[in-house]
This record gives sequence, C-alpha cells and structure tokens, in this order.
Amino acid sequence: MMNLLKMDVNRFFTNKTMYVLLLVFMAFQIFGIFMHKQYEQPGTQGELLVSNMNESQFIQMILSQTPSWILIYIAVFTVYFYISEYNAGFHKNYFALKNARRNSVISKIVILGIFTMLMFFTMIMADLIGRSLFFQNAAIGDLGYFAKLLLGQFVLHWAFSVLLLYITMLIKNAIPSIVTGMILGLNIIGMVLSALEALVSDTNFSSYLLVNTIVSSKDFNHTADVIHVFSVAIIFLVVFSFLAVTYKIREDLR
Repeated sequence: MMNLLKMDVNRFFTNKTMYVLLLVFMAFQIFGIFMHKQYEQPGTQGELLVSNMNESQFIQMILSQTPSWILIYIAVFTVYFYISEYNAGFHKNYFALKNARRNSVISKIVILGIFTMLMFFTMIMADLIGRSLFFQNAAIGDLGYFAKLLLGQFVLHWAFSVLLLYITMLIKNAIPSIVTGMILGLNIIGMVLSALEALVSDTNFSSYLLVNTIVSSKDFNHTADVIHVFSVAIIFLVVFSFLAVTYKIREDLR
C-alpha cells in the first residue's frame, strides 16, 4: 500500500498539469471577482451586495452558480491522473494481485482528496487576493461557520472526484470521461431530475443528489443542513469508493 501511495504522491507532485490547472483556476477566479466588481448593481432593500459579502457568503454564492468551475477542474484532473497511468500500462504490473489493485484505487482516492484540498486552498487564496484588490474587503466571517462550510464542501467535492474516478474506470477513455464530468459539473442531470420530480410528486429526493447538494446554499448554523451535507457527502464517498475498489479487483478476472 505504502509503495503505491508513494508512487502516486511522487507522480502527483511532479505532475506539471496539476500546477497548470491550479494556476489557471486561480487566474480565472481572480478575473471572475474583477468582473463581479465591474458589473455589480445596487441591490434592492435587504439584498447583500457581492462586495459586502464575507468569504463564507462569497464561497456559497460562487459554488451555487452553474457551471461549477471547481467541479470541472476536478473532473479534468481526475480523468487525466487515472488515464495517464492506465494508458502507460503500469496497472498490468499488479493485475494478478488483488490487494495491489485494491490499494491502487485507495491510493488514487487519497490523491484526489489532496488535489481537492489544494483546489479549495487555491480558491480561498484567489478570493482573498481578488476581494482585497477589487472590493477592499477580505473579511472571512465567523471562523466556526467558515470551517464547517469548508469541511462540508471539501467532502462533497472529494466524493464527486471519486464518483468520476469510478466512471472513468468504467469508460477507460479520456474524452468521454471528461465530457461526462462536465455534464455532471453543469448539473444537467440534477436539474432534469428535479424538474421531473416537481411534475410528478411533492417529494424532495432530488435535493439529496450529490451535485444538487453542492450547488445549493446551506446554513451551516442549522443542524438539518449540516446533517444533509455530511450525510450526502459520506454516502457518495463510501459507496463509490467501494464500487471503484470492487470493480478494480474484478476487472482483470473476467
């Protein structure tokens, strides 16, 4: 396990594509803040201006917009990181060892967690720089609320990366996998299912879909919202981690 993890960690931190993605994401995040400043309109009574938001409020606003760019960047990296190894044929070196195949997937899941963490760190740095430059406002807000928001969104986005890892393992092709990731990032499936649900019933099951939960603003001072976020994140993370490991173990035994 440790040898595979060390190999993936080394491949991760020596991967130029990862750094390019983070730099491009930071640049566009700062540019997006500049555009918010340029086109900010006076709000109606009681409406909070973007320039007056603290970091917790700003993150919720950014993540609720479609497309979710952070999901698309995570999708591109997830597909690239898995497919680059798969196309290199390295997986054939341990195809006869069930534990090695299992550990390989667990290693990829850990790396995706690290990348997701770096994406959030980059987003916060870009936000603080952009909001300081263009809004003269780098307030974070209540630290306890901010920590719960970040942890909840981190686990949700990590679960998304594992979901896409499983899909990529099934498809085994970069372009269709990235397209699938973009469709999920655009939340097309979630919006369609939400619309259908609204037509046929008064239930709210679609709100528990992964991407629907990511793009929905939640009050992390409200216990029900906290439970909603973490239950969805943990269920998707555990289920698709299990499916990915199971698939990899059986993949070369068919």
